[in-house]
Order: sequence, then C-alpha cells, then structure tokens
Amino acid sequence: MKTVYKPWGKEEWLELNDKYCYKRIYINAGHKTSYQYHNFKRETNFLISGEAEIWLENDEGVVEKFIMKAGEYFNVTPPKKHRVIAITDIILQEVSTPEVDDVIRLEDDTNRIDGRLEHEHIKPAICIVAAGKGTRMGGYAKHINKGLLPIDNKAIISDVIDKTTDDYEIVVAVGYKSKQVIEYCKAAHPNRSFTFVQIDDFESKESGPGYSLLKCKEHLQRPFYFVTGDCLIKDKLPLLDSNWLGLYPTSIPEIYSTAEIDKNFKITGFKGKNKDGYDHAFIGLCGIFDFDLFWNELEANIKDSGEMVSAFYNIEKYNAVGKILNWYDIGTIENYIKAQKIFTPKKYGIPKTNGQFIYKVNNQCIKLFQESVSGKCHRADNLNGLVPNLVYKGENLFSYDWVDGTTLYESNLQDRINFIYWAGEEILKGVQTNVDITDKCHEFYFNKTHSRLSKYLEHASKVMKGKLNINGKVYKPISDYLNNINFEELSSNTLPTTRWHGDMQFDNIINTNQGFKFIDWRDNFGGSIDFGDAYYDLAKLYGGIHMNYSYMKDESNYTYTQNKNVINFSFKEDKEKPILLTKFEEMVNLHGYSFTKIKTLTSLIYLNMSPLHEKNLDHLLFSNAITFLDSLHG
Repeated sequence: MKTVYKPWGKEEWLELNDKYCYKRIYINAGHKTSYQYHNFKRETNFLISGEAEIWLENDEGVVEKFIMKAGEYFNVTPPKKHRVIAITDIILQEVSTPEVDDVIRLEDDTNRIDGRLEHEHIKPAICIVAAGKGTRMGGYAKHINKGLLPIDNKAIISDVIDKTTDDYEIVVAVGYKSKQVIEYCKAAHPNRSFTFVQIDDFESKESGPGYSLLKCKEHLQRPFYFVTGDCLIKDKLPLLDSNWLGLYPTSIPEIYSTAEIDKNFKITGFKGKNKDGYDHAFIGLCGIFDFDLFWNELEANIKDSGEMVSAFYNIEKYNAVGKILNWYDIGTIENYIKAQKIFTPKKYGIPKTNGQFIYKVNNQCIKLFQESVSGKCHRADNLNGLVPNLVYKGENLFSYDWVDGTTLYESNLQDRINFIYWAGEEILKGVQTNVDITDKCHEFYFNKTHSRLSKYLEHASKVMKGKLNINGKVYKPISDYLNNINFEELSSNTLPTTRWHGDMQFDNIINTNQGFKFIDWRDNFGGSIDFGDAYYDLAKLYGGIHMNYSYMKDESNYTYTQNKNVINFSFKEDKEKPILLTKFEEMVNLHGYSFTKIKTLTSLIYLNMSPLHEKNLDHLLFSNAITFLDSLHG
C-alpha cells in the first residue's frame, strides 16, 4: 500500500497496475478536493462513510451539485469537471483507470499545479527544534533539555508528537543534552520514525532556531510543521493544508515576534520583538506548505541572527493565515511552574534535585538519570520476577510497561501488613551468608553518609552544624551523633543478598493481581551491582512507615519553620501508622533481625535523603534524622 498526502487528507493506493487503480480516499471535514477534470482517467467513487457535497458536470456541460451519503456512488467520465467537498470526515472508495497523474486543476485552495506533485508522495514531516540550552529556565535546565521537562508526567515534546499522525516523519534538531532527547524519543515513541540532526553550534550568538532549522533542510523538502521543543498547546494540531502561523494574543510585543491579522485571519504584517509590534504573538509553531518559498526566505534573511522568524519578514509572499491557539508559554521558570500546577494533577515520585525524572507516556514508565543506567538494568535481571520487564535500555534512560495496580501507600491496611510479612520472608530467600560485603557496607553507610552530609551543609545555614532546638527539645550537633555510631559493627553485621531493592518503601511497591512488583530499585550498593545488605531494605521500609513519602510530594502536607537554631516541623501521618509499626516489629522479632540496626540505618536514610530535596523538605529530613539518632545514640 502507498500513501499519498494531500492538503485535504490522504489517499491510500491499495493497487495500481496497467489495468486499474484502487484507492481509499480520506477527506477531512470542511475540506475539498481540487475542482478538476481528466483527459483520459475514468473513475467510480463509492462513499463508504460520512456525508459530502458532490460537484459533477452532466452531459449538457452543466455542473450539478448534490449531497451524497454513505452507500451512494458517482461516476466520472473524461473530461467532466468534478469536486468533492467533505461535510463530515469522509472515506471514499475509488476505482479508476490507471492514469493517476492525469489531473487538470481548475481551482485549488492551495494553488497546486496540474499533474503529479512529488512532495505529495513523500511523508509529511514535523521538525522539532530542541537544540538550545534553555538559559531562561535557570536551574531547571541544569540537568535536562528543556523539551524533556515534564508536563502531565510526560516530556513537553511528547505533546506535539502525540498530536501528529503515526505516519509523519519526525525530524529533531538536537544539541544540548542530545543523548537524553534521542533516548527519550526512542523509548517514549518506539513506533515513530525519527531523524535526529546534531547541531554543531547551539551556544553562540549566531545559533538559534533558524540556524538549527537550516541544518535540517535536506530532510524537509516537503510540507512540514515547525515547532520549538518547549511549545505547548492544548488544541489539536491544525492541518498542514496551507501556510499558517500559530498565534496567541499578547500585550507585550517587545518579548515576542508578533503578527497582524485581518478579520479573515489572513496575516498582513509580521515583526520581530519590538515594542511597536502587533497584538498576536508567534508561539513557535507553524505549518510550512510552500517549503521552497520558506527556504528561500530563511536563507535570504537570517544573516547572523540565527532567528527562524526572519523567514517571515516578507510575510505577504506566503498568503499565510493565523491560527489562534490555546498556548502556554513555558519558556520561563515562572510560567513552567504555573503550567505544571495546571496540567500535572498527580506526580510520580518526590521531586529531586539530582536530575532524576519519571515519565508516564503511552502506558510506559520511563526513568531518566544523569548517570549510566547499566547497573539498574543489570539489577533488573537479578530481580527477575520482582520488577517489570524492561522494554528499552539506553545509556541514561530505561523504560518498562506501566504496571497496573496501586502503590502500597494507596492500598488498604491488610495489603500493607501482608507485604511487611512477605518482605520479611522474601529477604531470607536471597541471603548468602558466605559472601563478605563489609567493605561495600562501609562505603555505603559511612562514606556515602558523610558525603551526603557535606553536600547538605554546603547549602544549609551554618547553624545546622551545631546544637539545634527541634520541636522544643535541644539536640546535640549532628557530628556528635555520627561519632557515637559504631560503623564497623554496622558494616559487618549484614545479610548479603542479590535480591535487594535498595529503596523498598511503600511508594516503590506495586500491589498487582500477580503479586507485589518492585519499581525504582537502586543500581548499586557501595559500588556493587550484585550484592547488597538486606538490612538496608528493612530500614527503608521502616522509614517509609514512619514518614509517608507519598504525602511529601505535596508541600501542603508538611510544615517547617526556622529562626536561627530553633526549628519546628511536622508532617501528615497515616492513621494506621501505629498498627503498621507494631506489625513491623512483630515481623522483625519473628525472623530475629536486629531492630537497633534497622533504626540506625533509618536515621541515616533520612540524613542521606536531605540534600536530594528542596522546598524545606531537605531541612525537615535533616531535622527528622537528628531526632531519630538522638533516640538511639543520644
């Protein structure tokens, strides 16, 4: 089957031989074919679905107009003039003689010439420019390309990709954090056709969307959509049936390129950023139908600016229209935060500062990291049966099919109790007492803790190093508590296992019809990708019972105030917390685990978590760690 792309829809050529041609023709509602005739081609059209207005010349040379509904048909004999206007979306079945290029166009909404148009026989494209550093996004773009920032738990660029039909080719200009963009696109949209163009210069004054676009020119010799990597609209993508610019009302033309439109939405003027500009901002999305004209204008006007909008300085040449779209400008930190609140009703995971991102796209869970994910992928093999099967493995990203079920935080009390006892038994299955992991534990418990503490204290107030008054009680400096821990004993009294999770708290356990599934497992334990200490999993579980981490995703669920060294904090707690703590202690005693070690590790876990968070959750975790340590090593 061959697809021919039309400004009004598409044709699917199911058969073409020297005897006949058989087509399925799809015309979008409100659109129409050329007013045309054929010199030799004879055809019969059967309306499979929808409703259309048919123009057809009769034997007396009069063009008759009539309404046709599904199940009806009409014949066209040369050289009778004819046209089809879709009242609704329609599907036509056409059988004709094989002279498919025999088309004389008398009228055409897009001014197409007679005969075969080569670009209609090439897949249309969408070009996403995602090469820039996103400097206006500040720290938000430190770890990630701005096009991959999450909105509604998927990357911004996924929004426009999902709005195009599956047969469009996607050309992506990549530069800053290019590997992230490439891996994300392949994982999130595995059935789409991508061409990635590496942009050599994405930082100089001469770089910009126009510079990136010119690097993609050889792949865009056809009608195409242009869109910046951070453009977000909530409308459907307008059809690629003419030259058009996506617009949005503005009162601040000095920060946007702007367009002037008449009452019919035809664009009559265009200006770059200028306080004397027009009242509709160009949103970084457009349809380029006359691609030859566009390339000529861009090359003639771009000079050293790097600006894509320079192609529209002679806008009158395009006969372009404005499409007023429901656009969200997320190019600044403030606007991105606003959009997140509007479009992300549920967050997966507590926001972190270390550059880890979680997405849910097309029923896949995608995890992006700053470091290599090879260890996590290796550990997924070790945890076979306990974790979902990975469907994509990249250098910094992997994905798996979304696991249907609920986290244990969302499950009922009995399910959580069942997991506590299940975990207590499951841990023992993988324990290998003949393996010595003392050095790995010392690295993980002692060295990592002190490294994370230094990282926290770098940005915290100096008073956090000394005595603190927390919730009305005076506590010793953090260094005193750590000095009282016997790290040698902590590192030698272990339960070595290959089936350790590394972050086994209720938010990382999915309760499914097939049993419990692990998500968000660690990639290494003190540098080992095979063995870890099962006690660490028990401590993670205990810590997540004391503090419901799912509540910590919402700032309204905790409070933290500080005046010099006087701290007050609180956080929302589960009403079932006392029952769960009792059941956990029963499980520990049942298997003879060391409760003292579990509690000590729990306090270190809170301490290690503190530099990974912000918005006062970092300070709350630090303070909570001190209260835990004091109860054990005061």
